[in-house]
Amino acid sequence: MIEAIDDALRAAAGALLAEDHPGSWPNPRRPAISGAAGAVLALHTADRQRSAGLVAEGVAWLLAEQHEDGGWGTLQGLPSDFVATAMATAALHVAAPERAAEAVRRGRAWLADRGGVDGLDDAVMAQLTGLVLSVAGLHDADRVPRVPVEVLLLPAPLRRRLLSYLTPPFAALTFLQSRQRGHGRAARLLDRSARRALLPLLAAFHEQEGSVGSYGGDPWLSGLLCTALSRAGAAPELVDSSVRYLRMTAQPGGGWHLVHGVRRDRVEVTGMAFSVHALQRAGCGDRPGVLRARDWLRDCQQREPSEVYRSPAGAWTWTGRTGWPNGLETVLVLRVLANGPRDAESRRALRLGSAWLLAQQDRRGSWSTFVRDTLVPLDGPCPFITALAVELLHTGGLPLRHPRLRRALRWLRRHQAADGSFDARWHRGGVPATAAVAQSLTRVGLGADPIVRRARDWLLAAQLPDGSWSSGRGDPVGTPDETGHAVSALVACGQRAAAARGVRWLLAAQGADGRWEPGQTCVYVRDHVHYSDPLIAQGLATGALAAYRGSEA
Repeated sequence: MIEAIDDALRAAAGALLAEDHPGSWPNPRRPAISGAAGAVLALHTADRQRSAGLVAEGVAWLLAEQHEDGGWGTLQGLPSDFVATAMATAALHVAAPERAAEAVRRGRAWLADRGGVDGLDDAVMAQLTGLVLSVAGLHDADRVPRVPVEVLLLPAPLRRRLLSYLTPPFAALTFLQSRQRGHGRAARLLDRSARRALLPLLAAFHEQEGSVGSYGGDPWLSGLLCTALSRAGAAPELVDSSVRYLRMTAQPGGGWHLVHGVRRDRVEVTGMAFSVHALQRAGCGDRPGVLRARDWLRDCQQREPSEVYRSPAGAWTWTGRTGWPNGLETVLVLRVLANGPRDAESRRALRLGSAWLLAQQDRRGSWSTFVRDTLVPLDGPCPFITALAVELLHTGGLPLRHPRLRRALRWLRRHQAADGSFDARWHRGGVPATAAVAQSLTRVGLGADPIVRRARDWLLAAQLPDGSWSSGRGDPVGTPDETGHAVSALVACGQRAAAARGVRWLLAAQGADGRWEPGQTCVYVRDHVHYSDPLIAQGLATGALAAYRGSEA
């Protein structure tokens, strides 16, 4: 099998390094239904005359992507989901009511068959989909759970903990609610106060991303906020900026991506970090293309503090130098730098990034994604980030007896599920975080600790009969992403037999072009929407093969 692994690694590396890319590597993501729907709705609302051609192309693309069941998935070709179907149905009804009448009817039928907005047991999802559909006149906004706009009037530290990175989408819902719902006198006064408080916050988020009109590097969110502000007659300068961003990020044929970044050429920090780390593990770390990619990732570090997140300099984002600083991209890029040449710039970036990690540790000992001590479930605290942070800080010089690491380990022990698993915040199911804890703690010398043993045993029990791993929650279909996570962890834990079965599955799943087809492994909107990422899948699968090959040496 070793010869087959070597062949697979050469093909995987060749796929990643086939072209000379001085900056971000291309990531062949599928276009996004939600991105296109958000852009179509915004451009039709805020820039109807000038953007009529782009809107028409977006309408045609959405019509062509509707599934036979009447719904749409998050990305092109993915199974239908509620958020994407609600977004596409609303956008088509607003932008092309006659041309899209049949598609809208089928979309509404798909939603109704699943209980409609009123049947959602998640208030945030009901607010999002209900208010968007109400813009199109397809749902009564007064039946939507009320958006608690009074949160915006709380002291800034508490508001930040309650909203975190959700401030821009919360702003969109606030402005949509102010226009769509009925209000009594008291509610109108509260609504006006909340809107006044929001405008400087949105301006700060706008500036955080380079004042290019993007929010989260995301055409969907940028379009949603642009629509809400435009309909409310608020912040025309932010509306105009978002219109420019949406026009810039339109793809040939009428699509938009889920995550695009702040420039015409998409910026891919996350997938690159996974892939560059994998190539380092595969012995390709000194190849010119890998070194250039490492340097590019290093130079994406933010060298200024963030006003909106109240965090120091030293973090990374998924959209390059500008964007939302967060723990996930920071630990991923620090891992790349820790495994590469230690030139002066890299040492400086490592020091600054490690200091950022220490400053961002929660009081409870964990690490969240965006805001320290956040109260937002999807923000954190995250065992995946926490495990990698422990490994990075320990290998960077902190002893395990250091109070910071002792607190982190205590938090991990207290938050392991009864079955031995962990759940990450931005990856689906139990495999990614459980594998990260098992692998990172083994690497810092805790391989015999009960927390590692229980995590390892859960991974062994979650392996599917064909040798792969899925979400570990009854999903019968394995993915390269989750299998890559699990194989790397089991190699570190010395479980070679199970790892070998996973390796054989990865070898069989690799395409003739050296790539793997990604699974729906990354969380996008709470637990309702997941997306796939080709570069992440490539990095995880390649890294797993490299780990197994290295253990044979």
